[in-house]
Amino acid sequence: MSDYLYKDLEKPKTEHPDSAIRLAAVVHRFRVPQPTPRKISFFDAFYTTGKDAKTRRHMKQADEARRLLQEACCASKVSAERVIECAQRYEPLINTILLSCQIQPEQARLDEKLVFEWVSGVEGSTHAQAFASEAILYDLCMTVATTGLGQALLATEHSIAGDFAASSRAYATAAGIWAFLSDDLLPKWIAKGSSVDATKLPSECHGAMAKALCLLFQTNGQQMAVATLLMKPGTPNYSLLAKLCLGVQQQLDGFIALLRREAFDPMQRLDKDFLTLVALQIAVHEGLTLYFQARACWENQEYGLAIAFLSEAGIAMKTRTSIASRGVPDITRVVALKAIQPDLEDFRNHIQFLLSCWEHDNQSVFFEAVPQSVPSGKKLADGHCMNKKTVFELQPIEPVLLRLPDGALQRSDSDLARELQEQLNCGHD
Repeated sequence: MSDYLYKDLEKPKTEHPDSAIRLAAVVHRFRVPQPTPRKISFFDAFYTTGKDAKTRRHMKQADEARRLLQEACCASKVSAERVIECAQRYEPLINTILLSCQIQPEQARLDEKLVFEWVSGVEGSTHAQAFASEAILYDLCMTVATTGLGQALLATEHSIAGDFAASSRAYATAAGIWAFLSDDLLPKWIAKGSSVDATKLPSECHGAMAKALCLLFQTNGQQMAVATLLMKPGTPNYSLLAKLCLGVQQQLDGFIALLRREAFDPMQRLDKDFLTLVALQIAVHEGLTLYFQARACWENQEYGLAIAFLSEAGIAMKTRTSIASRGVPDITRVVALKAIQPDLEDFRNHIQFLLSCWEHDNQSVFFEAVPQSVPSGKKLADGHCMNKKTVFELQPIEPVLLRLPDGALQRSDSDLARELQEQLNCGHD
């Protein structure tokens, strides 16, 4: 007998749709920073002072590791795992060179300049430019930032594949790396001298931007936790989902507020489509919060209140009429976000279908009064924020020997004394 004969007898599908899972998990796919192809040779730069056999081997290893990192970051199809692997291999090598120069400053003489150039991974393509610096610490900071954005890219790839648990772990790792940059590495660099101007460096080197990215990736990880709960068989804990979604909304609001307050200039360099996506995420998670509260009320047999919540969820999911009004931003003309539109429409249709089912049941069975609007005391005031991040530390290192040829240091001392006397003479004038 044909399955078609049973079509009208099937129970209407009122469980949460797959579109809700995809909307809960939508995130921005960041690029990784790119070191430019400009030739960097530690072996040549430290040729005179790096005569020690171990030092020479180290410089050659650093040159090769940086070349491989540049290839991984600039590949036509970037592999997150390869970028992370190459950045982790290069990090202790460049950090060792930095430490060696710091503890042997008189011996750290270069035969040729080292100029490090990087293109930001978080700035929009219209602002893409190479930022140059001779500071070895700059190269270390951007290498760590590359690991952080590589982990975020890996998390995105996991989420696309539907492995939300793995994605959440990768986001926690990314958040920990950006917390380390914000709290430890970048302040150490900026504290070295007032001549360091963060506005002339990639946004990754701005302390407040690093702090904001830590918050963003913690929030993205929480989105993956929501998707994980929705993917599990059976009826989920709707009250918990509502609290988690409100937490996502509040953290994203905090992310934007932090950028405006402490990183306004770097914020102007971000991809405008990314900021539109964040506005979309905020609105969607407001709608999801109301939706899950509605389902929790229905399960608790608060039928009238559930209908009021669901009706408000439908309003929250509508396209907003202006930038200041409530609702979802219009993404129909944003090429990068067009793929989200079908899920928005599907979820809106689901809300309307579920609302009609509930209204029918209430009018024919339950007969509960439906409030005109949700009482303010019934709405969640604060969401739940998981704040997951994995503690990050630089790999342990030992310095290598730098040594000037015999007599070079004495001549250098004479030069320094002469320069000091000239400065004193100028001061007396």
